[in-house]
Amino acid sequence: MFYQVEQVLEKQRPKTEKFYKGRGILICETEEGLFALKEFQGQEQKAESQFRLGEFLTEHRIACDYMVKNSEDVLITEGVDGTKYTFHRWVRGKECDARNRMDLVMTISFLAGFHAACEGVRIGSEKTETIYREYLRHDRELRRIRKYILARKNKSAFERLYLDCFPEYLCQSEQVLHALSERQDILAEHTVGMCHGNFNQHNVIIGAGKMTLIHMERARFDAQVSDLSNFLRKSLEKHDWSETLGLEMLREYDRVHGMNAADWLELYDRMCYPEKFWKIANHYYQSSKVLDAGNHYEKLKKEMRQNPARQRFLETLKRARI
Repeated sequence: MFYQVEQVLEKQRPKTEKFYKGRGILICETEEGLFALKEFQGQEQKAESQFRLGEFLTEHRIACDYMVKNSEDVLITEGVDGTKYTFHRWVRGKECDARNRMDLVMTISFLAGFHAACEGVRIGSEKTETIYREYLRHDRELRRIRKYILARKNKSAFERLYLDCFPEYLCQSEQVLHALSERQDILAEHTVGMCHGNFNQHNVIIGAGKMTLIHMERARFDAQVSDLSNFLRKSLEKHDWSETLGLEMLREYDRVHGMNAADWLELYDRMCYPEKFWKIANHYYQSSKVLDAGNHYEKLKKEMRQNPARQRFLETLKRARI
């Protein structure tokens, strides 16, 4: 494997002096600073879109791990086994600490700045599935998983717990679907533009007096509140759905990149959807039902413990702007 990587690195510029493993990447030290070698999934058109997005963000002073071309002036380098790689600028620093309030507020401000620069910008692909269709699919998956569990004879602790709490979470799912179906015309006015697609604490590096956006492989043209709701949910789960922290983060985002009425409505609907419950159930369904049962059980217990705090936050959010 190392022989293959060295062959790939020989085609990159600048020349790599040494390399070592990072989170899902190979970090390369060169005379021009840090770079990262990543495995690439997709066609050349996707790589070209990511390259153009990196150029756009750099021009607008949004630091990112932009893609660079190799010595043959192409973006994708293929290894001897057919594995594709791309080469990216990298930075030293630490990931956003999801348990540090200052880090979270700084990161939400950075996200707002990224969205402001990308509002109305369309580079590459766009999301083709609406939020209503996505949640309708999730709803059907939750029902399918329940049917599957009911048919099992020797149910695990997770499966029994899932059946116990299923009615409450299904009710939450149906309420969101009903709300979305009632106001699709209003929600069509939401702010759109380039989104990261997987914005979380692992994809922001803080260091050298700046923040850098990394791993933009899922970037797409979509409702920008999709990034916001994803980051807000993941952050608040770490803080037992603190109402004070949640509102502080939202006020900071709105200060930098103001949200219209449709944005606030869609944010509320996204936060109301039992996303964590669906993710736990989906991971269970896709994995070994025996080996991972204990892990899924603990995650579901935690979600159930946090659900009352989450509901209180949603009431606060509703009173704040909805």
